[in-house]
Amino acid sequence: MADYKSLVWDGLLELSAYVPGKPVKELQRELGIEKVIKLASNENPYGASPKATAALKEYEKEITRYPIGDSFYLRNEIAKFHNVDIDNIVCGAGSDEIIQLLYMAFLSTDTHVVAPSPSFSEYELLARSLKSSCRWVETNKDFSINFDNILNAVNNETRFIMLANPNNPTGTLFGEKAFTDFMDRLSPDVLVVLDEAYIEFAEGEYPDAFMLMKKYNNLMTMRTFSKAYGLASIRCGYLAADKECISLINRVRPPFNVNSAAQIICAEAVKDQEHIKKIVALNKAGKEYIYKEITAMGLEYVKTDTNFMLIKVGDGRKVFDDLLKEGVIVRFLGGSRLKEYIRVSIGLDEENKTFISALKKVLNK
Repeated sequence: MADYKSLVWDGLLELSAYVPGKPVKELQRELGIEKVIKLASNENPYGASPKATAALKEYEKEITRYPIGDSFYLRNEIAKFHNVDIDNIVCGAGSDEIIQLLYMAFLSTDTHVVAPSPSFSEYELLARSLKSSCRWVETNKDFSINFDNILNAVNNETRFIMLANPNNPTGTLFGEKAFTDFMDRLSPDVLVVLDEAYIEFAEGEYPDAFMLMKKYNNLMTMRTFSKAYGLASIRCGYLAADKECISLINRVRPPFNVNSAAQIICAEAVKDQEHIKKIVALNKAGKEYIYKEITAMGLEYVKTDTNFMLIKVGDGRKVFDDLLKEGVIVRFLGGSRLKEYIRVSIGLDEENKTFISALKKVLNK
């Protein structure tokens, strides 16, 4: 019999698989309860653009054929929306694949990634899967990014700086002046990736990545259709960057990496920005409701520019487990900085009310 553990490369056994939010059906099966709501994965509960979902009929015609290899028509719509050239865009199966493609093209065993902490764990997991590493730099007490500390962590082996804006899991946002001051002091050989997965929800001022890329050719931005666009199961995202950067990434991009359904639906979704405005407005109303309720409960929270928020509840693990028993799935992230918090996604009105009711019950508020 093959001993698979002896056949893997050194370091693989030290990795842990990414653990997503608990599925609704899994909790229903475990606890034998019927009514379960999931507010754990920062999904859009309001639905995708009807124009996008209607495009599924076009997908039926293409189901027996391979997808368009370079996602040409989707990239064309994205490029038009952002007023850039189509050759500045590459598409992938969600932000995860975009990060993986970036790392495959530019990261090596003797270079590393720098990122603020806490932030998206995939920055490290994907780096380690390619025998590299991620150096985490602590954020400020209020979870805002400390650009001076990030600069101090950079050395000649730093290849990437990953900056989620707004940040996940904190929901915090940084503005343009602090960012451009940072970029002006950074070596152009360090590649800066703005992960803007939640940017549609941002209410505060933030850097205009597409304008700034004209000044800093080491700057790039990732966007996704999984959050505000409500197309998480479609698995599609994109990177905007310097044309040479995109060309090099295409050398490691697998053929047909974005399926036809994703290409067709997302191309229609980009054109329906009125729908995005409606989603943002609904999210804001839900966020304000939760702000009001948890403030009345005397709980602290981190002001958010996303569709989720961190709430300080004391023993985060216990509150998470107790909420599961009430049929409410949130997220406990743990670690020294987040052990007292839960992260909750903004849901439908009824889901938000159910969450608040359950939270009051488990905290005896």
